[in-house]
Amino acid sequence: MRALHAMLCAAAVLVLQSPAWALAQGATDGPKRWGPTENVSLNGGRVDSLFWIITALVGVSFLIVLLMLFVTVLRDRARPGVKARYDHGSSLHDKRFTATVSVIVFLVLDASVLWITMHDLRETVWAFPEQDPQTLRVEVLGQQWAWNFRTPGVDGQFGTADDVVSINHLHVPQGRPVIVHGSSKDVIHSLFVPDMRIKRDFNPGAINAVWFQAEKPGDYEILCAELCGFAHYQMHGTLTVVPQESWDAWQAEASTIAQATYDETDTEARWAWDWKE
Repeated sequence: MRALHAMLCAAAVLVLQSPAWALAQGATDGPKRWGPTENVSLNGGRVDSLFWIITALVGVSFLIVLLMLFVTVLRDRARPGVKARYDHGSSLHDKRFTATVSVIVFLVLDASVLWITMHDLRETVWAFPEQDPQTLRVEVLGQQWAWNFRTPGVDGQFGTADDVVSINHLHVPQGRPVIVHGSSKDVIHSLFVPDMRIKRDFNPGAINAVWFQAEKPGDYEILCAELCGFAHYQMHGTLTVVPQESWDAWQAEASTIAQATYDETDTEARWAWDWKE
């Protein structure tokens, strides 16, 4: 009977945990949401769909297992006139049942999620829009504890005097693909933009790539998702998405300022690398 009580308490905690967390969110001054942040990227819906598919599959599987345990506890428990029955599950019937359940779980959970994931990876994450003339290229250098962003100026080349360099603030145009090439100056960092549904590790001595396309203007948080030192929590920035016309005006002004203030002796600001497709 104690086992039955424990199972009922565990089920109650799991059922009430999410609503309680949602109420706690509503009681704070932070964002009033339950679940992921708003998706504002072109392909972010695939990430959200996969998240909810996995949640549903795991949730249903958990309920089935919980039901089986509940039935077993009720059926085999000790009660007046009946002695508790113990079974080690070593019979041939039990082994066949375990093998069947394992195969079904693999096909329904692992295999199906793997197929969906690989399909989405091929069509989105790995399908870099290299040949799209509208693609904006950005170089990112992570360091303890800041993000350095570089976009080419009006000449379209990296490593020149009119490069637009900023710290913890990146401007991109709405509705255009953005390819990010990133590296690290010291330790492993991970560029994470929740609203764009992208996260990519940047390693010292290597250049990794990721791409996204912002569909909604606004300011979005940039985080580091890799523990990179004692001030890791301070490593965040802002992604500003603006319409194309506003971005063109911003780029022209920022490029002019960059060229006017360019210092040939400032080696720290000349960290750009040659872009490779």
